[in-house]
Amino acid sequence: PRIQMPAEPFRIKAKQYIAQFMRESNARHVVDVMEKVITALEVSFGVSRQAAKIRLVELGFEEAIGTYTYLDGHYVKPHGFSKGSIKINQTFSLSAQDAAIERFINPELRALTDSGDYLFIDNHFVYNSPLYVERDENGRLDLTGYARSHMDECCLVFDMSITSKVDNIYHTTCFLNREPSDITFGIKFHNGFENAPQERQIQMRKKIQAEELEIRKQMTDDPEQCMDLLLEWRKMSYTDLGLEIDRDPKTISRTVKGETNPKVETAALICFGLNLPPVISMKLMEVLGCKLNPMKYPNHQWINEALYMKYPEPIWAVREYLEPYGVEI
Repeated sequence: PRIQMPAEPFRIKAKQYIAQFMRESNARHVVDVMEKVITALEVSFGVSRQAAKIRLVELGFEEAIGTYTYLDGHYVKPHGFSKGSIKINQTFSLSAQDAAIERFINPELRALTDSGDYLFIDNHFVYNSPLYVERDENGRLDLTGYARSHMDECCLVFDMSITSKVDNIYHTTCFLNREPSDITFGIKFHNGFENAPQERQIQMRKKIQAEELEIRKQMTDDPEQCMDLLLEWRKMSYTDLGLEIDRDPKTISRTVKGETNPKVETAALICFGLNLPPVISMKLMEVLGCKLNPMKYPNHQWINEALYMKYPEPIWAVREYLEPYGVEI
């Protein structure tokens, strides 16, 4: 329906709406009002939301690319990036399943993400530092406003390919249509892309990592020693941990002392309750006799994924992440 959206009138109207909505909502970045702009243009020109979005992108409003992306049963929050920093068939947003598969099959992505440097938040792999990651009012991790408008600085990029049969539709249109549809995409980690988190953020991250490594070095093969060390590090007691993971502190203590054989799920729950980074949680799982075997047990694959990608999250958010895959902890 491009004929219904002639370039010049459409461009003028778009700019008017951007200015109006930014003024009204005190927004700092165009991307913050872009979904409102698309809805207003949809009404003004009598076209579909998707058509308005695609026309905006064609006319150079790249902020429209990161809008109305539907993944894992919800819309990802709008996000923007420097002009020209990604191609039309590239994305920062992917489903949890695609993210897990890519981490599993792609050693380069795994190397980048195994260290805890990147977390999987709101369907993006984002650099784990305070400029880019914050907690919302419920304690769940979220991208900061700054991160959402500087995605090329802090998030990893993926190439999309269309894997379903597409007749007579421009591929561009397909790539921009991330709404629920019959189009299926192949997603592959794009390693050539260099995102560049700010130096100060990298230094902060290195400092945290050094502290984590120091703790890891102090861990022995004795579960009680490990647990005492980690509780002290997190300034928690068995009672605090019990409250956090909804387990009787005595049960946790018996597990640690080896009086009961813990299930993998219980050991993982202890790791989540202490928000342990991967370098530490993998050692604790091993010490508790609960080494994960993702190749053999599919639920281990998802617990493993959560321990790497969701470890700073509150327990309820981890459970929410695991639930679609039938994994309970």
